[in-house]
Amino acid sequence: MSTMLTSVYRVTIAAPDAVRTVSAATEREVALMAESVLRQHEGETLAVGFWVDCSDAAAGRRIAAYLTDLALELEHA
Repeated sequence: MSTMLTSVYRVTIAAPDAVRTVSAATEREVALMAESVLRQHEGETLAVGFWVDCSDAAAGRRIAAYLTDLALELEHA
């Protein structure tokens, strides 16, 4: 019997104070969840790292590009 994973998109965010992983079944959901975590570090996002885990390489690149742009925006907010 095989089990299907429902959370196929995962973003791990490493901040100076904690490491947090969010996961969701869609690219959009995980991006919004990761955005919420990044917003907690507004003004210090250059000290925050993240990585994306998913089976769709193109989606992983889109999520990473979105979060990188957001982190730069929040750094200068």
